[in-house]
Amino acid sequence: MSTSGHWFGPPERPLLGWLTAPHSEPSATGVLILPPVGYAYWSSHRTLRVLAERLAADGHLTLRIDYDGTGDSAGEQSDGGRLEAWRASAAAAGAELRELGCERLVIVGVRLGATIALLDGAELAADAVVAWAPVVAGRRYVKELRLLGAEVPPGVSTLPPGALVASGCVYLPQTLADLGALSVGDVKAAPASHVLLLAAEETALVERLAELGCAVQQRGLDGSESALERPSEYATVPQEVVSGIAGWIATAASADPSTRAAPAPGTNFERTTAHLIQAGVELREAVITLGAQRFVGVQTEPAAGAGEDATTLVLLNTGSEPHIGPGRAWVEYSRQLAADGYRCVRVDFRGWGESPDDGHAPGRPYDAHCIDDAREIVRALRAQADGPIVLLGLCASSWVALRLALSEPLDGVIALNPQLYWQPGDPVEATMAETRLRRTATREREARGGRSGLWSALDALGLRSWAGHWLDALQASGVPVALVFAEGDDGIEFLRNRLARRLAHAQRNGSIRIVEIPEIDHAMGRVWLRERVVEVVREQLADAEAGLAPPAALTTSG
Repeated sequence: MSTSGHWFGPPERPLLGWLTAPHSEPSATGVLILPPVGYAYWSSHRTLRVLAERLAADGHLTLRIDYDGTGDSAGEQSDGGRLEAWRASAAAAGAELRELGCERLVIVGVRLGATIALLDGAELAADAVVAWAPVVAGRRYVKELRLLGAEVPPGVSTLPPGALVASGCVYLPQTLADLGALSVGDVKAAPASHVLLLAAEETALVERLAELGCAVQQRGLDGSESALERPSEYATVPQEVVSGIAGWIATAASADPSTRAAPAPGTNFERTTAHLIQAGVELREAVITLGAQRFVGVQTEPAAGAGEDATTLVLLNTGSEPHIGPGRAWVEYSRQLAADGYRCVRVDFRGWGESPDDGHAPGRPYDAHCIDDAREIVRALRAQADGPIVLLGLCASSWVALRLALSEPLDGVIALNPQLYWQPGDPVEATMAETRLRRTATREREARGGRSGLWSALDALGLRSWAGHWLDALQASGVPVALVFAEGDDGIEFLRNRLARRLAHAQRNGSIRIVEIPEIDHAMGRVWLRERVVEVVREQLADAEAGLAPPAALTTSG
């Protein structure tokens, strides 16, 4: 099988999906996968990719999509009419599969995607529907979002009063109202002749679907939590669930034989470029592959091209998340900066997102191969253009970028919230709260040594920690480095307590810049403050273009 990025939908507002096609002649059945909205999008990403590959191995053309304003698709999280747009995205994807030659349509929906499949399956003329953990009661779903999220403080952004942000995802008041009004009990027509419901006991829903004429099979959710309820760093593929869905689809697909031919062998399914508008500027986005390992990424630049000598910003995977970044931050940053004339490439390491696995899946923070992957990505980009290349990472990928700077010529590194205390072999946690708890005794010792002047005295004698030698090596590399921290982040706390003298030395020599941004959080989840990060990135990119070293003074950005 093979997977390619596939743009579809309205040309003025294109949607991106990932189309997995069998190499042999495909069946007449196309499978549309509708993902969850919100944090489960990230934790379930690997599972839905594996499911798509399994279905393609069974002969089905399979399309995973990003709804309007989510993932890589066009649009903003803050746009109005979100639920209507998401349902329209599903309809456009179903039409796309039929345009590609699929006679029969199977929809696999997860969480809110499952609810859309049940409510709109009839309109999409679905032949079979798999509803995995559907949102049965919208009111309860919104209550969960409110418990997990936070309202945007008044007067700090253009988002309206009452807007909610949960895990970096924005829900406008109208979106919350629309979601709260959802109920799968309102399904008016049979979503499909065959329905597989993966859910806790939902007797009323099963009875309603049977009443509408569906052949319904219900199964429990055993194993689903590994894909839907864990942080992406801990998520694993529930193979029994994947096999169960694939087996059921094989049976359902054969229950009503197609009367039309399948897509012709050799059909070109690739539509890898699209144009969209950002801040009044037309941009071109292209799904690309880089190097011999065929790393997959999305390149964003002005529609006319950024030019061979333009600065390229490479955005590396965060945590175990795909290339769209935490809460879609990498997509937002890429498009804002491309509107300024830069070339931006958000790309997946092996084992992450859409890149080949090569035995590294699922990707985990600080995986040893990531430094080599980043090196090959940089070299592949250098072979294509002559301009400066700057790496941007967050937490673990900042660590990767800073390690690479010791051995690969770079034009800059923008390291968001790097934790320089981490060493190979240390545990990896999904949240900084877990890491902070584990390091409690160590942090207290670092703080005591900082207050007493012990660490500075040892540094003066040449007795330095692993991280101290790292700072020296970064300084010697000559690579302009910006260490950008959320105010009070563990990473800046460590530097101030443990490496104050070494850090001051590096800053005096002009090689390292420290920026501490008030109020932002470690994972950049406070969407209304992201512009502060973009401004710092703009400054660093401008310095890279001019070939300037960073300013030496400790700065705080507001």
